[in-house]
Amino acid sequence: MKRTTLLLTLIIVLVFLTTVAQGSIISFTYTGHGDGTMDGVPFPDSNFVITAIADTDERTAYDNGWFIDHLSASILIDGLGEFDFLSQTRTFVNQSWGMIGFSRGGLGGHDLFYGPRRVEFTTWEMLTPIGPLSGTGKLFQWNYSPQVVTAGGVLIFDDRTVIGSTFKAVPEPCTVLLFALGGLAVRWKRT
Repeated sequence: MKRTTLLLTLIIVLVFLTTVAQGSIISFTYTGHGDGTMDGVPFPDSNFVITAIADTDERTAYDNGWFIDHLSASILIDGLGEFDFLSQTRTFVNQSWGMIGFSRGGLGGHDLFYGPRRVEFTTWEMLTPIGPLSGTGKLFQWNYSPQVVTAGGVLIFDDRTVIGSTFKAVPEPCTVLLFALGGLAVRWKRT
């Protein structure tokens, strides 16, 4: 009886999460390293992780690919802490160059970080999971106007090539589905 109830619960959850998985929230994660200033205070070469959440329903085409303005974005810099971006930011894919990037928000927003250039990006349309993919990236234009403002102040990375940058994108409902399936599997084993 318990197994039948658990199986029925599993089927209901799968049906529910399958419909939710057609939703539109996606998480982008960039990693790299660089030096610069936070609110005017210099910091040394440090690893960083940028995490951004976006709605794929807001995906916009441009000449070379797609971009999505973020709903929220934050950066974790080793030795400094984690800070929310207060300035609007976006993720873009340049399919012509096979490049992913993080930039100021909107169509004309200056690029800030190029993730790795990979052939996988030439066909990626920002709707599906990808990565993690690694390669050489680039930090630049952080000192351009408008300033990039975070909860910790104005963030400026020095221009540099970044060896070992990574990027991945995960539609959020996939994460929820994996956790739900894992939880149900544990309960299944216990009965």
